[in-house]
Amino acid sequence: MRRFAAPALIALWIVGSAPFLGRLTRWIQEEVDRSLLVIVPTILFWGAVAAFVVWVVRSAPRLRWKNWTAMALGLLWAAVQATALARGRPEESALERMHLVLYGVVALLLYRAFLRGGRSAIAAAFSAAVLTSLVGLADEFIQWLVWVRAGDFYDCVLNTSAAGCGVVFGLGLFGFDIEAPSPTERRAIAVLWVVLAVASVGLVDLTNLGHRIVDPSLGSFRSYYSADRLESLNENRRARWPARPPPTPPFQPWQVEDHFLSEAAWHVQARNEAFDAEDWPTAAAEQAILNRYYPAVLEEVRNPDGDLRHAFPADRVQRLRQEGAVPVPTYESPAGGSRIWIWPRFLAPSLLLTAILLGVFAALFPCRRLGTRA
Repeated sequence: MRRFAAPALIALWIVGSAPFLGRLTRWIQEEVDRSLLVIVPTILFWGAVAAFVVWVVRSAPRLRWKNWTAMALGLLWAAVQATALARGRPEESALERMHLVLYGVVALLLYRAFLRGGRSAIAAAFSAAVLTSLVGLADEFIQWLVWVRAGDFYDCVLNTSAAGCGVVFGLGLFGFDIEAPSPTERRAIAVLWVVLAVASVGLVDLTNLGHRIVDPSLGSFRSYYSADRLESLNENRRARWPARPPPTPPFQPWQVEDHFLSEAAWHVQARNEAFDAEDWPTAAAEQAILNRYYPAVLEEVRNPDGDLRHAFPADRVQRLRQEGAVPVPTYESPAGGSRIWIWPRFLAPSLLLTAILLGVFAALFPCRRLGTRA
């Protein structure tokens, strides 16, 4: 079990620190120096690269051309992720490169641990990649759960990609063969694959999938909830919030997010931005959505001084009336951006069923044993 100590500790640190890193980065951004969010991750990234170079140099005498080829592919993969898949802002790109290092190291160390434990290279590589991907899913679930972070399934894709980089690099550094997995290993691969599929589809369903609410009188918007569910949530919050008000910013890392309230806040933000830009129709449409589908948020959510936090001031309501702004049936709200996905109902179950069938196929149908160790 000592072989798994290092990757397990890194994985626990990744998941355990998830609620606190958002608070730390915000503190650095607001109280220290925003540039540190680029400088520090960049230094750590290149420090990790230097450590890998030393490791490779020390291992060079036993490496063959196949090993060098695998490591080159792993480095190329990592370079593509660090550049082409970066999302623009320097701070985000720097932090994503640190994720690349962390998840790559976890996958690499897991591959070495499984390989030294007697598993075939294929089974070791697959197990390392899947387990590292599950760590990434857990990380994003924690971020979705708490107020101070925002879970993003795209980050799960990046984490899985980083795991792939680490495994491919590990194939070169620690050696590999193309021997087919044993029946026991195939069953383990199938179980891991099904667990990954269920966890991935479950996380997407929880954090991204939603509904398009179409109202003939005020347009449409995206929501995690159906129209009936929004109505019941309003009733629930009206009954609950007078006695137990929702937390007010700044939120603490351990406070669980109310996604109904967060969703309403997207519309509040869209309303306020539209009003400030003198986009009267949009401001009126967003206010109508809030009045119809999120009235509890307007009526019950208060600041520490007792004032309503999200209600539209009377002078702004009067201004909209003066401008003659009214909702139109063709309006489509941009609130929430791309956070909520609208999929056909059959798609997620179909993807899950396909993944399970692939796992069953891998478990039941053996492959020929080929090749030797590189």
